[in-house]
Amino acid sequence: MKIVILLTLLGVLGGAPGACGATNQIELLTFDQALEMAERRHPQLAEALALVDAASGRAQQAGTFPNPEAILGAQQIPVQSYPIPDRQYVAGFSQTIPLGNRLSKARDMELLEREVRLRGLEGVYRQLRKRVQGSFATALYQESAFQAQTRITAGLVSAVTISKARLDAGDVIPQDLARPEMELARAEVELRRSESLRKQSLIALSAAMGDPNLELKSVEGSLDVAFEVPTLDSLAANLSSQPELQAAEAGVRASNARIDLATAERIPDVKVEALYRRLEVSGQNAFDLGLSIPLPLFNRNQGRLREARSEAVAAEARARSTANELNLNLRESYVALTSALDNLKTFRTQILPRAETVLKSAELRYAAGDSALTDVLPVRRDWAAVHLSYLETLREVMQAWAEVSSFLGQTTRR
Repeated sequence: MKIVILLTLLGVLGGAPGACGATNQIELLTFDQALEMAERRHPQLAEALALVDAASGRAQQAGTFPNPEAILGAQQIPVQSYPIPDRQYVAGFSQTIPLGNRLSKARDMELLEREVRLRGLEGVYRQLRKRVQGSFATALYQESAFQAQTRITAGLVSAVTISKARLDAGDVIPQDLARPEMELARAEVELRRSESLRKQSLIALSAAMGDPNLELKSVEGSLDVAFEVPTLDSLAANLSSQPELQAAEAGVRASNARIDLATAERIPDVKVEALYRRLEVSGQNAFDLGLSIPLPLFNRNQGRLREARSEAVAAEARARSTANELNLNLRESYVALTSALDNLKTFRTQILPRAETVLKSAELRYAAGDSALTDVLPVRRDWAAVHLSYLETLREVMQAWAEVSSFLGQTTRR
C-alpha cells in the first residue's frame, strides 16, 4: 500500500536568499544552493573526480606499445697504432614485442579500474546529497524550534507583565507571581539552548557542504514535499543499481582482468634487433638480425598470478558483503520512515487537535475568571512541548526519507 504524505517545515524568512558582504558568509541559504555549493566545495568529491582522471591516465598508458631503442656504436677501436684492426661501425634499432595480448589485457584491466572509480564517484555524490539533505532538514527544524521557543518566551514575558500589573492593582498576592516568573526563567533557559542548537546545526550543515569555515546565518526552506512511499519489495529491486554495489561488482570484473593479465605476463616479451654494420678497412657493408627470447625457467609470474586470484576471491566476498549491508540499510531505513510517518499521523489526527482543545479550554476558563494563571501555565507548557515534538517528528521523517529515497534508483549529478 502506498502512502502519500505532505510535509511542511518552515524555516526563517528574512529576505531574498543570497550572500551578504563577507565572502565566506551567507545570510540565507536554500537547499538547492547548499547542494550546489557542496558539489563545488566538498573535498571528497574533488578527490573522487581526481581518482577517476588518474584511472583514465593509467588506462591510456596501459595500451601503449613500447618505444624502439636506437643503437649506435663502433667496434674494434685500437688502443695502439699497430696492428690496424678492421674497425666496424654499427647502427640500428631494437624493438620489444609484447606477446600474449598483454597490452590489450592491461588496457582492459585499467578500463575496469576506471569503471570502479566512476561508480565510486557516483556513490560519493549520493552520500554527499544524503548528508546535505539530512543536515539541511536538521537546520530547518532547529530554526523552527527556535522560533517556537521565542514565541513561548514572549508569551511568558507578557504573562509576567500582566501578573505584575494585577499585583500592583491588588488582584493577586505576591506568591501568585512566583509561578509565571519560574516558567519564564525556564523558558529563557530553553531559548538559549535552542539558539545554541540552531547555531550548531548551521555549523554541521557547513561541514556537510565541505566548508566548515563557511558562516551560515540562517536557512530558508518551505519543505512542502509530496512523495509516495514505495513498497519495500520495489525498493529492494533497485539494490542492484546502487553505486556501492555496482562499484563492488566492477571490482570483481577488474580482479578477473588482473588474473588474465597475470596469465598473459607468463609469456615473456621478445626483442628483435636490426643492425647495419660497415667495415672500415674493407669497405664492406653487413646487415645483422637478432632475436632475444627470455627463458622462463625461474620466474613464471607465479606470485603475481596467485595474488590476482586471491584478490578476485576477496572482491567477490566484498561484493556479497556490500549487498548484505545495502539490504540491511534499506530495511532499517524503511522501518524508520514508516514509524516516523505513523507518529506524524498520530500527531496530526490526535495529539495536535487535542492539545489545541485543552489549551483553548484552559484559556477560556482563565478569561472567564474560573481559573488562575498558574492553572494555565502548565497547559501552555504542555502545548509547546507537543509542537516541538511535532517539529522533531517532521525532521525524523525528512531524514528517513533522505535515506530511503536513495534506493529509488540512480541519482544523476546536476
